Amino acid sequence: MRPPDLTISLEHLRRLTDCSGVIQHANYALPDYRTGYTTDDNARALMVAVRHHRIYGDDLSRELATRYLAFLNYAQEEDGRFHNFIGYDRRFLEETESEDTFGHALSAVAHLLHSPPYSGLTGAAERIFHLALPHVGDLEHPRGRALSVIALYWWAKARPTEAPRANQMIRPLADYLLARFNEHSRPDWRWLLPEMTYGNAKLPEALFRAYQMTGDAGYLKVARTSFDFLSEKAFPGEVLCLVGNHGWYRQSDEEPPLYDQQPIDAAAMVEAALAAFEATNEADYLRRAQLALEWFFGRNIRGESLYDPETGGCFDGLMDTGVNRNCGAESTICLLLAHLSMLDTLREVSWAAGTARPSALSASLATPANPARKAIIQRHPGP
Repeated sequence: MRPPDLTISLEHLRRLTDCSGVIQHANYALPDYRTGYTTDDNARALMVAVRHHRIYGDDLSRELATRYLAFLNYAQEEDGRFHNFIGYDRRFLEETESEDTFGHALSAVAHLLHSPPYSGLTGAAERIFHLALPHVGDLEHPRGRALSVIALYWWAKARPTEAPRANQMIRPLADYLLARFNEHSRPDWRWLLPEMTYGNAKLPEALFRAYQMTGDAGYLKVARTSFDFLSEKAFPGEVLCLVGNHGWYRQSDEEPPLYDQQPIDAAAMVEAALAAFEATNEADYLRRAQLALEWFFGRNIRGESLYDPETGGCFDGLMDTGVNRNCGAESTICLLLAHLSMLDTLREVSWAAGTARPSALSASLATPANPARKAIIQRHPGP
């Protein structure tokens, strides 16, 4: 079982996108305008458009990138911070941003600067990025800092002359993550926080990127240790079994909750594993990325695909009763990000190896799902 070998469809993302940006939620495949927009979704949608254009060079992703960058420009205050929740009437619905929002926006603009669909976007992207940049030092929470490390990594790739400045900014952020690991880890809990919640793999991903930037072996050690621990919990029997959001997973818990499993966590596992592969060149990390990607296509505890080939969308979550058949922005964007990231990495690996088609390597990494799924079901009997 593996992702289909096809050009990734942006049809459902286009369906959710109006003249302002991508609508937050859907009623099945129908955009739910009442839910308005979030900067989180539009930032990640911008990354989808940029990565899609990088691979395919198509007109639709170029048009969508323009729309999502314009949304970020609208959502950003003159002091550089971002509103997150915006109503369908384009009113700002909250006073202050979350640090996740800041990190997603910064990362999205850095991705665009690295691979702009066309040069007309770079001036506005530079302005947005540099308005936001001074606030990196004000971040207080682990996930916001981790997302900003990733953003700074991509900025340094986009602007090599800024690499020394990016390094200088990354170190206190990465050192903070190391301090949290030293504070909370113990032999049976090799993690950076006292609990696992959502987007967990973004924390080790940030440390892999910090290592790539700085060469600091301390970052690599904790990145490996924490990501391997997360993988131990998430890959029983080699089927990705994500930390469910019904209660999350704390040090005192015997096992993670099984449901509800969210696409954001699967995508984070894919991107962290790819970052680990790029940092170490160890094939096992690439294989983990492949297994995590296959979660979307049916290699999961229920053996049900979250990808809807008719609409091009992704269902919103894996529940104990099956899939949540709404196809909102976050879930669809997460599937697209994960799949595009994998294709981009496989393309680079194939070129380096002289292989003609990335899909051939993708196929070689896949293994039958049924024995592993059986192992999980034995541990967690379904309804």
